[in-house]
Amino acid sequence: MCFLSYKKEDFTSFEITSLDGERLMYAESNFDFPIMYDLNDNIIDNMLMIKGRKMPEIDTSQYVYVIASMRDGDRYRYKTNVSVSTDRQLNVILRPDKAELLEERRRYFKIKTNERAFITLRMQEGDDKPVPLDPPAEIYIKDINVGGVFFICTDARRHFAKGDKLMMIINLSGSRLELNAEVLREQTIDSHETDTGYGCRFIGVSHSQEETISRYIYKLQFEMLQKEREKRDMF
Repeated sequence: MCFLSYKKEDFTSFEITSLDGERLMYAESNFDFPIMYDLNDNIIDNMLMIKGRKMPEIDTSQYVYVIASMRDGDRYRYKTNVSVSTDRQLNVILRPDKAELLEERRRYFKIKTNERAFITLRMQEGDDKPVPLDPPAEIYIKDINVGGVFFICTDARRHFAKGDKLMMIINLSGSRLELNAEVLREQTIDSHETDTGYGCRFIGVSHSQEETISRYIYKLQFEMLQKEREKRDMF
């Protein structure tokens, strides 16, 4: 059988679940596709190996789903069985003919947050060039995905309109990002800070910026899952 060649750098994370959807494991590091050989000396390069400590041990006769998140935003689900499972290592074979492309894409997955940021430049419809905002407009990002953000502005005197082009300065997990964005919509919200929020799409986001945003989203998602697990373990 001809297998697709897998490369570690093509993936951002793996999630292992039972067939009924229970999460068993999640890894966004410490995984690899080592070159191995079968009994006939054929190369096996589609074995996913995850290493760690105090990992859950899964019955090797048990079938699981492996959900792979790709750097291009696609997510694939594989039905496979575990070949090796210890408290320090998990091995599973990912067969391309068993890959199912999931409809949900990373680009459209958003997560709630409350990150402080600033808008330093604004270009309205009809402007020839961006106009500096002095002082910069203080905003709070209320949700974010790789494609854009929804924010509120703490200064009620500031108002943005659909079609405005903005330069945002935001720090995510210690990384400073300068992001160009376009306002797509205004939305009335119930908040003590402001009554209007703005949905924006990013423009010309670089690959490295996408990766920074993705890592931030996965970090928040992981923290949320950990809190849910801790709550569940209390009962």
